[in-house]
Amino acid sequence: MLVLIKLPFQRLMIMHLVRLFLSFYFLIFAVAVQAQSVIELTDRGGLHAAYVVPTDDFNRVDVQLIVLSGMFDDPEPSGTAHLTEHLTAFSSDATVLSNPRERDINATTDSVSTVYTNSGAPSDAELLLRLSRAVLDTPNVPKDFAESEIDIIRRETLLRERQFSGRWLKRMALQNLYGTLRGRANNAVEDLSKLSVEKAYQFHKKHYAPSNVTLIVSGKIQPDNAAELVARVFGDTEPSAVPEKNWLDQKPDPELRSVEYIETDRLTRDTVQYIKFVDFADRSSSIDMQGAFFIATNILMSRLENAFHFEDQRFLIDEIGLHFVKNADLELSIDVQLMPDFSLDAAHNTLINTVSNLLNEPISSHEIDQARQKEVTSALHAKRRPTDFLAFLKNVAADGFPPVSPSVFANLLTRTTDQEVIDFIETVMKPSATSVILAKRVD
Repeated sequence: MLVLIKLPFQRLMIMHLVRLFLSFYFLIFAVAVQAQSVIELTDRGGLHAAYVVPTDDFNRVDVQLIVLSGMFDDPEPSGTAHLTEHLTAFSSDATVLSNPRERDINATTDSVSTVYTNSGAPSDAELLLRLSRAVLDTPNVPKDFAESEIDIIRRETLLRERQFSGRWLKRMALQNLYGTLRGRANNAVEDLSKLSVEKAYQFHKKHYAPSNVTLIVSGKIQPDNAAELVARVFGDTEPSAVPEKNWLDQKPDPELRSVEYIETDRLTRDTVQYIKFVDFADRSSSIDMQGAFFIATNILMSRLENAFHFEDQRFLIDEIGLHFVKNADLELSIDVQLMPDFSLDAAHNTLINTVSNLLNEPISSHEIDQARQKEVTSALHAKRRPTDFLAFLKNVAADGFPPVSPSVFANLLTRTTDQEVIDFIETVMKPSATSVILAKRVD
C-alpha cells in the first residue's frame, strides 16, 4: 500500500529548491572540478601500456603492475593464477630485496587480472619500479618454499569458502550457465589437491608476457621523472604474444532457463542463487558504457533491495552484484537466503516475478539524478584515500583500457544522458539466459 504524506506548501517548496540546488551543485562541481591528468608513456618497452597519474594529494608513490589475466584464465587446475601470484610476489622481493619474506604479500588475483602494488616514499620511486619489473621475471624461490605456498593457498581458499558459504553455489550456477567447469565457472575447492608449482610457472610464462601487462605510476611524482624511470626500468622488455582469453567467447544459449534443486548441509539457511547473463550484442567493448553502467547499477541495486526489504520480508539478501567485462558481457547475480517456512519454489517464483516486474514503474529523471549524484560523490571521495584512489585507477585498466581518474569519471557521469541509462537498464532486464540453484538446507 502506498501512503501519501501531505506536507505544508512552504516545506514542499523548500524541499524542491534543495533538490534543485543539489542537482545544480553536483552538476557544476563535477564538470568544473579539475580533471586529474592520466598521461600515457610511450617509452615503455614491450608493455601493453604505461601511465603516470601525478597528484599532490598523497605524499607517496604507488606503482601498480597489472597482469591482464586472472582467475577466469585459470587452466586445469583452477587456483593456478592465485598460486602464481604468491610465487611471483615473493620472488620479486627475493630478487630485489634479497628476502622473499621481507614484506607482507602485495598482490591480489581477481577474475580478470592480477595486480602487484608497490608503495613507498617519493624518493623510493625507482626501487618500487624495480620491484614491479621483477614480477615479469620467471619466479625464482627455493623449491621447498614454493611447495609450502600450495598449503597456504589451500588454507586461504578453504577459509573463504567457510566465511562465504554461497561461493560454491554461485560457481555451480555459473557452470550450469556456461556449460563448462573452466573460465568463469571453476572448481576452486575440488582442484586444490591438483595445484602444482610447475603449472604456476607455466601460467607465468604464458600470461606474464610484457604485452599482457599495464603499468600505472601514481602519486607525488613529476611526469618527466616517471617517464625517465619507466623507460630505464622497463625499456628492455620486448613485445610478446598476448594469451587468448577463451572465456570471452563463452556465451550461453539466450533461451537457457536452468533450474537445479539440491540438498546440502553446508548452508545455514535455504538459499536461492540466481545468475542472469546479458549480451550487449551490438557492442564489442564496455569502455564507452561505463557511465551508464554505474548509474544503472545504482538504480537496479536500489530497486532490488527495496523490493526484497519492503515487499517481501522473507528474503535475506546476501549479495546482489553486476559484473561488466571488457567485451560488454554482463552478469547479474542475486543470492538470497530464506526465512523459515518459506518454500524454495515460492521464493523462486517471487524472485522471478520481482525481477520481471522491476521496470513496471518507469525510471524517472529524479531517480537517475539521485543515482548520478551518489556515484559522483563516491568517485570524488576516492581522491581522499590512497587505497580507494588505486582501486579506482585499476578498475577499467584491469580490462586493458586506459585508467580513469576519479575526477574524469565524475565528469563522465555528468555527461551520461538519462536515455543512455534507461537503454542500458532495459537491455539488462530483457529476457535472457539464466541459471538458478535452489538449495535446501538439511542437517
